[in-house]
Amino acid sequence: MNQAMERMRDMGESEYSGFMRVLFGLSSPSPVPLDLTKDPEYGEGKVEWFDPTLNDSQKDAVRFALASKEIALIHGPPGTGKTHTLIELILQMVKRDLRVLVCGPSNISVDNIVERLAPHKVPIVRLGHPARLLPSVLTHSLDVLTQTSEAGLIVKDVRTEMDAKQASIKKARGGRERRAIYGDLKELRKEYRERERRCVSTLVGGSKVVLATLHGAGGFQLRGERFDVVIIDEASQALEAQCWVPLLAATKTVCAGDHLQLPPTVKSANSKANKVKPKPKGKEGGGEDGDDTNNNGIIKGTSLETTLFDRLLRLHGPAVKRMLTTQYRMHERIMRFPSDELYESRLVAADAVKGRLLRDLPYGGVADTEDTSEPVIFIDTQGGDYPEKNEEEDDEDGKTKKKATLRSLLGESKSNEMEAALVRQHVRKLVDAGVRPEDIAVVTPYNAQLGLLAPLKEAFPGIELGSVDGFQGREKEAVIVSLVRSNSEGEVGFLSEKRRLNVAMTRPKRSLVVVGDSETVRRGGKFLNNWMDWLENNADLRYVDSASIEA
Repeated sequence: MNQAMERMRDMGESEYSGFMRVLFGLSSPSPVPLDLTKDPEYGEGKVEWFDPTLNDSQKDAVRFALASKEIALIHGPPGTGKTHTLIELILQMVKRDLRVLVCGPSNISVDNIVERLAPHKVPIVRLGHPARLLPSVLTHSLDVLTQTSEAGLIVKDVRTEMDAKQASIKKARGGRERRAIYGDLKELRKEYRERERRCVSTLVGGSKVVLATLHGAGGFQLRGERFDVVIIDEASQALEAQCWVPLLAATKTVCAGDHLQLPPTVKSANSKANKVKPKPKGKEGGGEDGDDTNNNGIIKGTSLETTLFDRLLRLHGPAVKRMLTTQYRMHERIMRFPSDELYESRLVAADAVKGRLLRDLPYGGVADTEDTSEPVIFIDTQGGDYPEKNEEEDDEDGKTKKKATLRSLLGESKSNEMEAALVRQHVRKLVDAGVRPEDIAVVTPYNAQLGLLAPLKEAFPGIELGSVDGFQGREKEAVIVSLVRSNSEGEVGFLSEKRRLNVAMTRPKRSLVVVGDSETVRRGGKFLNNWMDWLENNADLRYVDSASIEA
C-alpha cells in the first residue's frame, strides 16, 4: 500500500491517465445511457447470456459495467446475488477479449469467485500462498500450476539435476572436482531462476483472468503486467489504499459492494483525521480561512473508513452506480424495513423465498408453533427491569490494572444477563420444535454479551454465536439478535450505527428474532426510533414475564 501511495505521490500531472483523472474527480466519467436495453451493442438480443436466469437488475448491472469506459459501481444489497452477477460480467469480458484482474480484500472473497468461475473452463490463475487458499481452488493457484504445466515440468527437471549435483559433492575426491561441481551448480541455479521466472510469466501472461487479494496484486508476479479491467469485489469493505495496488495496472474498474453495510475495520487510534487540531491562523502548515487541511496536511473529516466506493459515489453521484434489486435470501417481511429505510424501497423478494418460514424447512419434522410460523418476532424487555452491565472492574490488589486493560480492549463492553436468558430460552424452543442447531445463529454487537451466551455452544453443538461485525456476509435460517442496551439515560453507544444494524437484521432467511429494550433503543436516533415503531407494528410483539424466564 505504501509503495502504491508513494508512486502516486511522485507522479507528475502529465502521467495521470484519463482513468485516474476520473477517479480523483479531475474529469467526469464518460456518460452511459440510462436504459441500455435499446443500445446497439449491449441491448436486448445483443448480449448472449452465459446464465439466462439472471434477473433484470443483474442483467442491467452487467450491461452497465460493460458499457462504462472508466468506472462502474455495482451496488449489491444483502442476498441480491452480487457474486453471481460478477461471474457473468467476467465471462462477458473474456468473450470480448478483455484481460481482467479480479481482486478482493480477503482470500475468502477471492476464492469464492475462483470456485464459481472454475466450471466455465476459462484460463484462470489464482495468485497467493497455497496455505491460505481453500483446498478447492488449489488446482488454479500459481504455485500448483508452475509444477504441473509443461514449462513447470522443465523447471522441475532442472531442480532434480541441481539436487543430484548437490549430492555428488560429498563423493568428490579432490578440490578441483568439487570446484567443477560448484561451477555447474552455479550455472544450474541461474538457469533454474530464469526458467522459473519465464514459467510464471508464461502462466500469468497467458491467463485471461488473474485473481488475487488487493495486497497480493502488488507481488512480483504482476510486475509490469497490464489489464483492461480491475474488478474489486467487497469494495465497500476494502481500504482505498489497498484498492490502488491493482488500480495502477488498469484503465477501468468495476467495484462491487454495499456501502450501507459495515466499512473496513480500522483499529488505529488516530483514524479520525479531524481529531488533529489545526495550527492557529497565519502559522505555517494550514489553518487559514477556507483551508480544508490540518497541520499534518490531511484533509479534515477524512478517515481510512472512507472507501473508494463511498468516495466515487459522493464524487460522481448515482449515474456511476447500478443496484441489484431482487433478493434471494430473506422472507419478505424480514426484508421490508431495511428496504424501506436504506434501499429506497427498491428491494423485491424472489418468489422462492418471500413466504418461506422455519416450519417449511426442507428436512421436515419442524413443528408448526408460534416460534416457527412467524418471520419477525420482537421480544421487548421495556420497563428497565433488565438493565445492562458494564464489564466490572475488580478492585482487588493487583487485578485492577489488568481489568482496566481488558475494559479498554473490549471498549467497556456491555452485557445483559436477562436478555441472555431470553435468548437461551428461545433457542431451546426452536430446537424442541425440530429446528437444527446448525441452522440457528445468535448475534450481538457486544463481546461481553457473547461471553454470557457461550454456554449455548455446549448445550446445542452446531449453533453459531458471533458479533454483528464478524457475521457480515453470512446467513442462517434463524437469527436471534440481542441488542443488550437498557439504561435510564437512553444511551445506545455504537448501536446507533445504522450500517451495523443493517447487517444484523439482514442475516436471516426465515426467522428474525430481536431481543431488546424498546424504550432505551428508540432514544438512539431517528433510524432506531423508526425500527422500534416498525417492529411494534409489524413483528409478533411479545412482552416478558420474568416468572417464565429460565435461568
